[in-house]
This record gives sequence, C-alpha cells and structure tokens, in this order.
Amino acid sequence: MAETRSTGAKIFDWLKSKMDTAFLILRNTLPILVVRFGGRTYALVTRFDDVQEVLQRPNVFNVTYAPKIAVIMQGDNIFLGMRDEPDFTRDKTTMRMAAPRAEAVARVKPETARITAEVMQPALQRGRVDLAMELTQEVTTRLFGAYFGTPGASVKEISDQARSLFGYMFADLFDDPDRKTAAEPVAEAMRCYLEAAIAARKKDRGRHDDILERCLQLQDGGAPGMSDRQIRNNLIGLIVGALPQPPMVIPQLFDVLLDRKKELAEAQAAARADDDAAVSRYVFEASRFFPLTPGLFRNCEESYRVAAGTLRARTIPKGAFVMAATRSAMFDGRRVANPRRFVPGRPDYQYMHFGYGMHECFGLYMNRVMIPEICKAVLKLPDLRRARGADGTLRMDEDFGIFPMNLTVEFG
Repeated sequence: MAETRSTGAKIFDWLKSKMDTAFLILRNTLPILVVRFGGRTYALVTRFDDVQEVLQRPNVFNVTYAPKIAVIMQGDNIFLGMRDEPDFTRDKTTMRMAAPRAEAVARVKPETARITAEVMQPALQRGRVDLAMELTQEVTTRLFGAYFGTPGASVKEISDQARSLFGYMFADLFDDPDRKTAAEPVAEAMRCYLEAAIAARKKDRGRHDDILERCLQLQDGGAPGMSDRQIRNNLIGLIVGALPQPPMVIPQLFDVLLDRKKELAEAQAAARADDDAAVSRYVFEASRFFPLTPGLFRNCEESYRVAAGTLRARTIPKGAFVMAATRSAMFDGRRVANPRRFVPGRPDYQYMHFGYGMHECFGLYMNRVMIPEICKAVLKLPDLRRARGADGTLRMDEDFGIFPMNLTVEFG
C-alpha cells in the first residue's frame, strides 16, 4: 500500500505541474480545441473570454449532472442539473429565500469563528493540526449541519456520504458503472436520513431557525416546489455540494502559501491584524494557483460557434463533451494582468473559483466568508510551517483523486 500511495502522489504532482504548461500552450495555439475520439467529439476551451461565453450559454452548453442527480434523487432533478427554465428559477429562488445572502456575514461568519476555535483547541496543545479532515472537514460539517438543520448521525458519517456523492456527481466523467453501484446505497442512506429528519421536524416546529425549518414555513405558505420530497432533494443538493468544498479548497491553497514565504508572512500579518478583507485577498489569490477544479464540464446541445468573428473561432458540434477550463482562464494574460505573479486584490470578476454564470455555486456567499475565516485561525499561528515528512505533503484520496485527505502543519 505504501508503494501505491507513493506512486499516486508522484502522478498527482506530475499532472499538477504540467497542467498549467499545457493550458498555456493551448491558449496561444489552439485556444478552442475540438477533437473526435472513440466515436465522440470533445472540446477544450481555455481562454478567459471563451470560457465565460460557454458558461453564459446554459441552454447551449448544458450541465452534465442531471443523470447522476436522478440516481441520487430517485429520478428527480434539482436546480443544479437544470437548464435555464422555469423550475430552475423557482427552486433557486425559494432556496435563496431559505438561505439569504445576508446571513453569510451575519450568521455563517461568526459561527465559523466559534466552531473553528473549538476544533483548534486540542491542536494548540500539540503544536500541529491537519488542515483537511481534522480541521476543515470538522468545522464545515458542524457548521452546515446546524445551519441546514441536517447534522447527520455523526460528522464522519455525513461528511463521508457527501464526499462520496460529490465525487460520483462531479468526478465520474465517463459514467463508470462501478461508481454508480457504489453511489446507490450511499444515496439511499442519505435520502432515508433526510426523510426521517423532515418527518421529525414536522412534530417539533417553531423551535429552530435553520434552512429545514424555513423550507417547511415556505411549504406552509403554499410556495411551489416545496413538497416534502422536493425539500429532501434540495437539502441533499446542499449537503453534497457544500460539505466537501472548503475541505478541498483550504488544504490546496495552503499548499500554495506554505511554499511562498513572503506571501505567507504578509497573509499572517493581515490575520493577526484581523484585517478580514486582506486575508480574503491572499486566500483567494492563493487558490487561483490551485483551484477547486481545473474546469467545468458541459454537454453541447446544439452546434455553436465560440468566439465568432475572431480568427480563433471554432464550431463546437452538437453532442460534444466540453470542458470550460476555468483554471486556464484565470491565467489568461489577455484579461488577467501578470497572471504568473501572486497579486492579492485582483478584481472578483477575474476569479472563477466557484464557477461562472447561471450555475455559479449556490454557496458562493457562504464560501467567501467561511473559507477566509477558517484560514485566519491557521494564519494566526506562530512559526507556521509544513509538518516534517509525509504528513507535511498534501495527500489526496485514492478513490477519485480530488479530495485532500491530509496536509499537516506545525507551529509554535
């Protein structure tokens, strides 16, 4: 097993180091690459403007998630898997009413600080902490469990379920039947848990202030799209979409910062001064160098000419499987000045950490305050450094290869 992990780590490091070089070459030679392989057409879009164009055409470049959502939701869909249609607007609007943007600062931020301080307490005695499962997964799961009204049987159980279904939904690009077989019992367990949680809450109304309670209030008022089953489905979407993201983003951005002494020192100074805006600037600039995903995948529903009227224009045919390379876009010097330099304070529109366009992450506003708040607690630690040996190296999961499972830092 040790040899397998070592080989996997080497492959991961190699891919990470070569990806940006490949994107650079493509942006300058074949910015809209269209190839046919194995009976299907594939397209890779790498320039900033073209990536935005693809992501702004949801009915041409449709999200790929609906078939897997149907497996998880017993044939149903949620707004994450929909085109630009009335049900999308209805469901996203009602869920935004249940989770208003203003609560990101008013509620999520202080709760994140409180839970992070609790989780960090044992680590302060040891002088070391794992940023992935020990810190960020624990904080994220406890925070969202309380906010959604869905704490699960345990932090480990519900976070493991969310990570498994997230991987199936977003990382199983070629519909591996074994992935579906593995996902089905996990999805069933989550459905059963939420159905029981909804039934229990109906017998205990008016004593909670969370998203589940607000959904039931909307149901009481006759809001469309708020049946028990639709509430269940949307809560599954929140759990699967929200719980794995900060534990992916935070270890990855620290993997960048820990190798940049100057920027790390500046970020720590901002944290110690409680300059939250400055901390955010360093956090999201670091994340640009190692973002959540290299790109977003879409199915082309009709033939479409990207960058029409330019010399690079290419027609992507109906049926093509398309990757809009957001990681590449964030390094496109045509729109991002000095892209290889670490520049805190870039304008928000140059970042695509949480997607772009109609399907931009529903948890965007929460992530914008939650991620820097957790990072701030780590950045305040004295003499922050990687742990010695393998623990100080970012280790990804051996199943999907996208989830950080460990990055331990030492301090003091």
